[in-house]
Amino acid sequence: MLFTKIWTAILAVLATACLAGMYLLSTGASGGFTKADEAAVRAITEAGMAALASDINSSPVSLGPSVLADARLKEALDKSAVPPEGASPDEQSLQDVFTQVINENLLNEYPLMSMAIVDKSGNILARSGFDAPLFDELMKVSAVETALGSEEAERLSATLGGKLHAVQVSRPVGESQQRRLLTIRAVELGGGSFFRRVVGTENPAGLVRAGEVLGDPIGGAKAGDLTAWVEGNLDSVPPEGASQVFQIGTGPDARIGSAARVPGPAGKGKDGTLFVVLSSHTLGSTQQDMSTALSAALASGGLSRLNWILVGGLLVISLALTFYLPFIEYSTPLRRLAAEYRAIAEAKQHEVNHDTYSGEVAKVALGSQRAMEALHLSWENEAMEGEEDPEPSASGSLQRRTRGTRNLRSKGRHTRGHKKLDDSGTPRSAEDDPEAIELPGMKSKAPIERHASAEDKPKPPPAPVSAPTFSDAVADGPAVALSDDDDSVSLGLDVGMDAGGGGEGDRESYYKRIYDEFVETKSACGEDVENFSYEKFAKKLRKQSDSLLARADVKDVEFSVYVKDGKAALRAKVVKA
Repeated sequence: MLFTKIWTAILAVLATACLAGMYLLSTGASGGFTKADEAAVRAITEAGMAALASDINSSPVSLGPSVLADARLKEALDKSAVPPEGASPDEQSLQDVFTQVINENLLNEYPLMSMAIVDKSGNILARSGFDAPLFDELMKVSAVETALGSEEAERLSATLGGKLHAVQVSRPVGESQQRRLLTIRAVELGGGSFFRRVVGTENPAGLVRAGEVLGDPIGGAKAGDLTAWVEGNLDSVPPEGASQVFQIGTGPDARIGSAARVPGPAGKGKDGTLFVVLSSHTLGSTQQDMSTALSAALASGGLSRLNWILVGGLLVISLALTFYLPFIEYSTPLRRLAAEYRAIAEAKQHEVNHDTYSGEVAKVALGSQRAMEALHLSWENEAMEGEEDPEPSASGSLQRRTRGTRNLRSKGRHTRGHKKLDDSGTPRSAEDDPEAIELPGMKSKAPIERHASAEDKPKPPPAPVSAPTFSDAVADGPAVALSDDDDSVSLGLDVGMDAGGGGEGDRESYYKRIYDEFVETKSACGEDVENFSYEKFAKKLRKQSDSLLARADVKDVEFSVYVKDGKAALRAKVVKA
């Protein structure tokens, strides 16, 4: 029991420690994305936006207005874009002059630029360069229309042909014509660019507009992940700066991401271009082993946030149950067993109900029941051996006084004063005895002893006849007619005659012995004998004896005490003449 309590106490402490550890893990970085991961994603997003703004502002398109200083272009801008009818064949159109001038000044050095001359209404008068057809798309951008109505030069951004472009709008040229020069060039986002050096390739990233990725994704990003993040969190992206971090996907492949609108008009509106950055690692790669997670939680001050009241309460309850439950498990059946012992001592119960217990307590109950049976048998043997008391009979011969009592001894064990006799008066072997009558709780059977007859000499063996049932008032149960092989005590008297010279005195003495044995048996069975008088008992025996001996074929009546259904009973056997 002691070792069991020690072991359960250890288990209670371990359970409390596990609860505290789980609480620490719940407050620490036991897995998942941390604040540091979120801050890193936002920082890369902000840095990417700054790099894009720098690339747009430092784009070579700022050199575009320099071609307006060319005298040939100035002269052509003051004229009609197309020579009028009747003009000299050598007169060039604005398109011819513009193409010649920009190729000589800028396009030979910046071949990726494109330039165009537009009027204040947005009509394209002349254009040339690498992406000249994109000016048709550019003129539909609301920001460009607004810029054409202004008198100042402006630097814009626009998404044209699936790429982010820097746009330079010059001041109006020509006082009468109010024409402007537009210069465009795609922002360099590839390897070796300033933007790529800032963003790097560790985090998946890319430009997204209208559900499509512009250019090549960065860092091996999946186009579906980038567009899915934008579809789910577009409304959360602020006009300026990086958005909050949101998760995309579920399970171990989930990532977190942030986005920002590109600088300039290209990033405005629901169709604006966004720069999306995802975390460099997935949710599955953030898992930590228990020791690392606990160390991180302790290092971050997890003990100060631990619910010590809950942990202490669990420990107290666990320890209390550790000592209380084993006590209840054994004390309850032991108290019940002790109550049965008290009931047996008070003659309210005859045996221990050992079959109602289980486990070790059942073994104790069974052992105690067997011990009580053994002690009872030993007491009966000693009592029977001590009752041999020779006394002279009325005829002057010594007669042994024995008490007709129920036999509690197992087969083969006999007292010195109670020998087994056959009908001829010689000792019999145990094999010739009838089956013994058992007490409640006994497992072995014992033969019924033959009691000494009131006569000095045994009668010749008579033929058995049926005897009437003995009165219930005497035996507290039905009497049973005995066969020839039953052991009993002979009355040894004929009606109105003396047997062996004994007379009525021996008859009453015999009834007294039977009464004493019957009372002792009833007491041993736990029956109440307080109101059971000898006069009542002897009256019934006399009536039964006289009734049987009145028959012509009956010579003797023998009585014996036995136990039936846990109660004392008396039976009679008649001996035929």
